[in-house]
Amino acid sequence: MKRGLLVIFVLLSFSLVVIGEGFGDDESSGGGTLRISKAEWDQAKQKLKVKATEGNGRHTLTAHYGGTDYQMEYKKDKNRYELNVKPVCYAPILTVESTSGASAAKSVKVKNGNGEGFACSDSGGGSTGGGSSGGGGSTGGGNTTPSRDIVVIATNDLGMHCTCPTAETFVVLPPFNTLRAQVFERKGENPDVLSDPSDIRVEYRIVENTDASLKNDPYFKGWIEFGPKLFPGSQFLGNDGRIHGLTGATLSGKMEAKKGWWEVTGVPAFPALDPKGVENDPIDPVNGAKRNPYLTAVVDVYDQNSNELLASTSTVVPVAFGGCCNCHLQVAKDHGRPGTPRDSFEVMGQLHQQNGSGIDFSKIDPDGDGIGGPIRCSQCHLDPAMGETTPPGIPGYKTSDKTFSEVVHKFHAESSAVAKYDPDIAKNCYQCHPGNGVNCFRGQHKTKGLWCTDCHGDLNQRIARNQLKKPWSAETLPKCEDCHYNTAEGKGYQHVFGGSFLNSMGHEGKVLCSTCHGTPHGLSPSTLAKENDQNQRLQGDPRAIGKCDVCHNGKSNIWMVPPHKGTPGYSGGGSGGSGGGTGGTIDVATELATTCLKCHGDRRSKVNCNNSKWLAHDGSKVSSAVFVAVSTALTGSNCGGTGGSGGGGTGGGTGGTIDVNNELATTCLQCHGNKSNKVSCSKSKWLAHDGSRVSNAVFVAVSTALTGSDCGSTGGSGGGNYGEDDD
Repeated sequence: MKRGLLVIFVLLSFSLVVIGEGFGDDESSGGGTLRISKAEWDQAKQKLKVKATEGNGRHTLTAHYGGTDYQMEYKKDKNRYELNVKPVCYAPILTVESTSGASAAKSVKVKNGNGEGFACSDSGGGSTGGGSSGGGGSTGGGNTTPSRDIVVIATNDLGMHCTCPTAETFVVLPPFNTLRAQVFERKGENPDVLSDPSDIRVEYRIVENTDASLKNDPYFKGWIEFGPKLFPGSQFLGNDGRIHGLTGATLSGKMEAKKGWWEVTGVPAFPALDPKGVENDPIDPVNGAKRNPYLTAVVDVYDQNSNELLASTSTVVPVAFGGCCNCHLQVAKDHGRPGTPRDSFEVMGQLHQQNGSGIDFSKIDPDGDGIGGPIRCSQCHLDPAMGETTPPGIPGYKTSDKTFSEVVHKFHAESSAVAKYDPDIAKNCYQCHPGNGVNCFRGQHKTKGLWCTDCHGDLNQRIARNQLKKPWSAETLPKCEDCHYNTAEGKGYQHVFGGSFLNSMGHEGKVLCSTCHGTPHGLSPSTLAKENDQNQRLQGDPRAIGKCDVCHNGKSNIWMVPPHKGTPGYSGGGSGGSGGGTGGTIDVATELATTCLKCHGDRRSKVNCNNSKWLAHDGSKVSSAVFVAVSTALTGSNCGGTGGSGGGGTGGGTGGTIDVNNELATTCLQCHGNKSNKVSCSKSKWLAHDGSRVSNAVFVAVSTALTGSDCGSTGGSGGGNYGEDDD
């Protein structure tokens, strides 16, 4: 199985239980439970104090703090373990593990300060030291520079993974998260992308989930008991006493080297019980217990030969229960049954039978205990999210030729019974997907006023296009280039699960798009503050990675839109020349119907010379020529725009001229430094700039000034690809 994904109907398998006592504790063979009673860092003294208890000292406790492991000392007279370290940097989280198998985590309290300026590294909690771009670390408490200049950037592969609370009745998805990381060594002008396991080792750990906490989680106990019945051969509690996912992945371990990145699939991350509440904390609709859907993964990079900690970072691991329960418990009540998960399961089984299948799935009893369940939807309906190419089936029952995504979306969009609960269900994605306080759609597109259906289409549109017959496929999922014309997804295609964004790499096929831009549905900058921490540490800016010196030595430290290679946004125009050439024409109606409408919807009423957001588009979000053309057509004024290089085209006014020296001192130098000697009509890297990294007009002007030739460009500002995305 490859990965659990965001899919609807994740709460239909609730098992109504009462939360047990002792959450977060694990009975050890030492005769007690592991507890951290104190974790305090004194800023004035730069001293860490830790106190913990477990049994009677028969086990060894190891504290993980700031990227360093410390063995705690057992005080027999006090029957507790203690750790005192001085001097030491500040890290927000401390984790303690015991040789009994128990583990616990605790936030570190700061005394005599707030920790600002004393963090173990610019790459955040879990690392020590400090590289120039937030990637470095050290094993000496943050006081020494690592021997190698390393930057690590980690991401979760999806904006929100989903899972079901338990596995007692039926389930859609198991606990299953995927983490990726890319490691860059800053050497000279261009960094090396490291993925050789004989050179480095990359490890991960989930902070809020521990083996102890999940063993005591009343919901996760259902996975331990019933999971093996749903996935024969699997064990969520391994013989080693650790929690395991379907791939064998644990809550901490080593990441696997891929072609240019590191990955671990199938981490059994689970929404953590959190009585104190966290940002966007959802409410469990069955028993009201608060859970944290946004977990933390710490990723550490070690030199394989010296075992030196080279760099560390942390990223968000999202996992949540969906919102289906909000409707389906009520559906059970409306059919004269108590509003419990078991009753909901049985009512849904009856409706499944009545609506054409002839099968009451609540009567299916695979384990022969006389009680319906456990079953999973993908046993009969293919769900690519389960990593299967055909549904495995249940003995005695036929499998369906329709995917799970097709039947569940189509039924809800077209059912008159469903319409009574929500007549606009085709667009109200949060009725089923995690929305009730979780906000699985929280990236920068949300801040721009977009909704799921703006990219995916609503359910009626997706059904009409037959997209749901091939769910989670690059053939049916939206592409960035549908709106952003300076991208070309598919470059460096990786053929991993999901759409083209997850599969693509930029920067000559070396950097995952998600490494710089973040996860789908949570693209940087996210509306979730915690999710912006990594970029903030790396570049002091929550937006997508846009400062070259994060990875490149000696490059610009000014944030800018990356030079995406891609398909031109506009057709060619005009011949080139030292001043930029003559301009092609700009069709304002076409611009409004494509670039403008696809990003914003119809916002023509917002275009005026007093609107600062519109003025910010000039030469940034669209070319100056397009800005002037649209402004003039809609307001009668160019709103102060220069008209673009080489000509504004129809409705765009006259074009300005290009100052080659100014271009070299700004655009060129900020990305590359002085590379004037590299500008040549025989250099493929320079030719690739034409209409992609710079406009055709700028390309022609610089080429002509430095080489005496337009290097074969079609020229013309009216036809170049000016519109950079604003990620």
